[in-house]
Order: sequence, then structure tokens, then C-alpha cells
Amino acid sequence: MARKQRLTHKLLEGILSVLFPELCPCCGKVLISGEHTMCLSCRLSLPITNFHLSPTDNEMRSKLNGLIPVERATAFFYYHRQSPHAKILHEAKYHGRPRLAQLLAREYAEILKSTDFFCDIDAVTPVPLNFWRKCRRGYNQSYYIAKGISQATNLPICDTLKSRYHSSQTRMTGSQRQAATKNVFAAKAGSLKGLNHILIIDDIATTGATLYACCEALSKESPGIRISVLTLASTRLI
Repeated sequence: MARKQRLTHKLLEGILSVLFPELCPCCGKVLISGEHTMCLSCRLSLPITNFHLSPTDNEMRSKLNGLIPVERATAFFYYHRQSPHAKILHEAKYHGRPRLAQLLAREYAEILKSTDFFCDIDAVTPVPLNFWRKCRRGYNQSYYIAKGISQATNLPICDTLKSRYHSSQTRMTGSQRQAATKNVFAAKAGSLKGLNHILIIDDIATTGATLYACCEALSKESPGIRISVLTLASTRLI
């Protein structure tokens, strides 16, 4: 009976793959057997940051330099708006495909597990969306990234942050982003109890303003808490 069910499941998968083939989010080509998330060509050209080789001294951590110390910072790949790979984030964030981000995050976490990046981290926390933006979008893409990390590491996802409404930062300059994120985030009372080192998760680091605002909120709620940061993508430091 079980064998028959497996065969039926495989048959249905085969039919669905013909009728609705999975496409590479970067170039739009049909994924062939053995290809996952993106096609081999786009995967080979993915602009890897290699921040994980030096998580305490890299471009991304430099973005986050400030009064609130960030212990480790890393991102999977570099982001450029015109790059085909930027479509991965756009699909995950705006077009109802957050599982793309989840799958990539899980893949990246497996790479990071070969280093000591996750050493002594107690939990992961996604950068939150405000209520109205989450209702409009239907999900928080950062939560799916956190879910991918959690699946690979068994670290719990802790809902420690909340966000009030703020305007989109997509077209803002660095100084405008810093102003826009001021007092936007706050830590939920009691949410950090028993946590000593927390990993903040987001989809992309541009100026670092959002991530730093989250760091400030966590530090205000629990002075002395250790904080690290992980994103799927990061713009280059200029």
C-alpha cells in the first residue's frame, strides 16, 4: 500500500512538473533534474560574499559599527538592483514566493555550520514587518529566512521585535534611512529572558540602518545582550 502511494505521488509530481515547470527566478529557464532553487548557470554566477570566512571583520560588519557592538555579521551574496540574482529577493519579498528565501537560507546555514558562526547563539529573530505591511503582503519574508536557518541549525525562532508603521526605504539615501528607522523598532517586554546571544535575520543589508535600529531596540530591552546579524544579501560597501 505504501509503495503504491509513493508511486502515485511520484506520478502526480511528474505530471505537475510538466504542466507547471519550476523556473529559475533569476533567468526564467526551466529547472532540470538536479537543479534546486536556481539553475546551474545562475548558481555558478551567484556573487558570493565569503563574509563567513571572517564574520568579525568584513564589509557588512563595518556597516554596523556604532555604539551597539555587533559580534558577527554575514550575508550569502552581494546585491545589485540590476543583477539577475536580485530577482530572488524580489520574488520572495513581493511576488508570493517566500520559500525561495527559506531554501537559500537553509543552504547558507549548512555552509556556515562548517565554521563557528553559530557557536553560542541562543536564538534567531527575524526583522519584523509592521501590522499593515504584513497584512498587505501576507507574510514576512524575514521569518521564512529565519525558518530556513532554524531548520538547518535547530536554533529556535524567537519573536522578540515589533515594528510600528514607517514608509518604504527602497528609494531613500543612507541618512534618510537612518532617520526613517529611528524609534521604529522595539523589543517585546520579557521576550529576551534567558537569551544571551541572539542572531538578527533579514533579507538584505543596504546601509545597515534597519539592522542597527533592531540592535538598539534589543540592547535597550536587555543591556549587555550579545548580537550577531545574518542576511541573505548585502550591497557592497562604498
